[in-house]
Amino acid sequence: MIPGANFAWLSVAALVLGATIATPSAQAATTRGSYVSGGKSITIDAYPSSKPGKRPALILLHGSGGLLFPGFDLRDRARDLSAQGYAVFLPHFFNRTGHFMVRPSGVHENLPAWTSTVRDAITYVAAQPNVDASRIGLMGHSLGGYLSLGAAAQDSRVDVVIEASGALDRGEIKRMPPILILHGAKDKTVPVTKAEHLESLLQRLGVPYQKHIYPDEAHILSRAAMRDATQRIQRFLTKYFPAESSAATN
Repeated sequence: MIPGANFAWLSVAALVLGATIATPSAQAATTRGSYVSGGKSITIDAYPSSKPGKRPALILLHGSGGLLFPGFDLRDRARDLSAQGYAVFLPHFFNRTGHFMVRPSGVHENLPAWTSTVRDAITYVAAQPNVDASRIGLMGHSLGGYLSLGAAAQDSRVDVVIEASGALDRGEIKRMPPILILHGAKDKTVPVTKAEHLESLLQRLGVPYQKHIYPDEAHILSRAAMRDATQRIQRFLTKYFPAESSAATN
């Protein structure tokens, strides 16, 4: 979640907590590793695919509620995506700044450090023996969406971005990969105009993208919208970032 809007932050955290704590089995990662960013040790959870060979990788980025309130069902998504053939990673990028969750007023000052930590996560992921280093994507909700877009704008190793309820608050942007934009029209935390501005940028750059605005949704998507988002994510990945590279389409 990003500052600039008035909302009951703790109520939102409680809502997301209720959606995640109810499934304790989703809390355990398949494996756990670490890398160094800014002199700090960063924990990273890995959900490797059981399929043979080097796999395309997806790095999933949580919001300002941290991994206690991951939103967007990141751990369940990680397991589903790994079953499809992706090597999936979930970095604990708050380790860089010593947070476990962040209020909106503390987000922007830490964005450079977290973006750097995400880029270091890309380096770590690219070096893993089960990963195709030429195929790495980012997915994030809210703050995770900001970081996904910010890192992709800086790092040509990012092949695709899937972002929900995020934005790109940067100046001159010269490159972006294909992007899926998901946003609620009634989002008071990150206004939907942010999605429209991102779309305009991608159109100017000639970057492929898909966008869906949920007319009755706020910052935290409902269960029905989440189910729809999952289908849209699958279609986007099939087109731009398939688990099997031979399935790619133009």
